[in-house]
Amino acid sequence: MDIKNNDLKIIIPFLLLVAVGIYGMYSCSYISVSITFKFVRKYFLVPLLLYSFFYAYNGVFRSHKKTLLWKSIILFILLTIMIGMITFVSLQGISILVNKEFGKQYKYKLSGKIIKLNYPANKKIGNNYSIYIKRDIEKDTIELIVPRNAYLVGQKITKEMKIGLLKFVYSND
Repeated sequence: MDIKNNDLKIIIPFLLLVAVGIYGMYSCSYISVSITFKFVRKYFLVPLLLYSFFYAYNGVFRSHKKTLLWKSIILFILLTIMIGMITFVSLQGISILVNKEFGKQYKYKLSGKIIKLNYPANKKIGNNYSIYIKRDIEKDTIELIVPRNAYLVGQKITKEMKIGLLKFVYSND
């Protein structure tokens, strides 16, 4: 495989986006991922699709290899989906960093009842423990990533949190 200078101009920004996004996803001990998911879907879905199409196009059709058209189309679709999913998670992480590091941070007291647990059977790198909380004041349900599996369904939870620039609920402790 021969990597050219033009290839590096495309690969390096993508890898940088992924690295910053992964760092952002793990920068908070407690984070409301349901809110970050909705935020990225609402504000970044169209740019994310364009970005995914661009990278998939450059990966499939700009190469100098001659392949059958149907193979190129299938590869283009698969690359678009994979790049889209990776970029989506990266944008969530970047949004978390922006929320946490910029703008005014407000104190928030999270209180509610745990209605569902989402603990992986085997803890592996990249797996998260999450709990679903029915909030008392807002009367809605949020998913909160937590650092350990020390919670039970029906348990009342009260935690000092922060709300950042993008209105994500988070805590570092």
